[in-house]
Amino acid sequence: MTIHKQILHLLEEFKIPATDPYCPEDWKDWYHYILYDPVSKIRILYNLCFNGRPGTGYITDTCFITVPKGFAGHRVADMAEWETYGFARNTDWSLDHLVIQPLHFQTENILLSIRNDETSISAADRRSGIAFNVCGHPVATPVYVPELAPYGNGFIGWGVVPGFRMNGWIQLGAQCITVDERWYCYHDRNFGRFNWGAIGWTWFVLNASEKDGRNWCYVLHRSNDNQFRKFGAPILFVFCEQALKKVFLGNGIDVRFFWEAQDQRPPVLPGAMASIFGDRSIMRPSKLIVRAADEMDFATLTMPVQTHTELIVPDSERKQYTFIKELSGRANTTQLFDGQKSVCKDGFFYAEHVH
Repeated sequence: MTIHKQILHLLEEFKIPATDPYCPEDWKDWYHYILYDPVSKIRILYNLCFNGRPGTGYITDTCFITVPKGFAGHRVADMAEWETYGFARNTDWSLDHLVIQPLHFQTENILLSIRNDETSISAADRRSGIAFNVCGHPVATPVYVPELAPYGNGFIGWGVVPGFRMNGWIQLGAQCITVDERWYCYHDRNFGRFNWGAIGWTWFVLNASEKDGRNWCYVLHRSNDNQFRKFGAPILFVFCEQALKKVFLGNGIDVRFFWEAQDQRPPVLPGAMASIFGDRSIMRPSKLIVRAADEMDFATLTMPVQTHTELIVPDSERKQYTFIKELSGRANTTQLFDGQKSVCKDGFFYAEHVH
């Protein structure tokens, strides 16, 4: 696999003009990671988001760890049920914490360092009992989408690295989890100027393998307004054996959510916004099915939802907020490319349903 270093550099470089004294406060730039163990099915999301500019802006880091029920308490883990632990916190942003090239951000409890193609990430949160330290490098084709597409009242650009080889550890209470080369690791970047509360998206990464071991990865993004009345053109990247295989666009992609029969209270990450909205009941997705086709190829992706967690993000400039619903579970795929049909079972997906 050839990793194009120039594309990787463009994708990873810090985008906020942090040294500009007139840097707008609505800038956002985040580094997003998913790690998944195909044996234990344990999964972790970590997101580090820079907001605004140094001095007046802030850093938000968010972590979710999903484990079998009973795992954290040393009880016999129930693989049929899952529970999610996590934290979200804001940290003051000073230029003293950040070296832009090569990227190195460090505070007492957070480290993100990207030097050439080597990435190191660590975070610790005493209140939740969560800490982790991982490092690694990309092993899949990076894709960079830099056109700064219109988004809400601003714009957004993004990029994807659908495969990382990571090593390290994750601490959840007294339990220590080893991260090694068998784990699947995903990374993406998002950056731009917009306000929370005026935008939304549907996103997922799906990773699955055929019986003979051939690996497939799908990454979808579709933008929407916060009422799900207007939708942007979806895009679905298809990777085979960590190389970009296909890109489906627009009307060739059908995205359908199926919903649970009764409204339920979602698990909401602790915080002020969670307290405000903690008593409401909402419809929760039970399944996501995506079909993509053109005159040559097709793919059908079926994703039953196992876990739901909600994060509520307030805007720093306006009295509005965005609901980010984190979904995960197993996945099955059927695909036909180059005239060859194949099936993957017992894969994994992680998705966001945002408004």
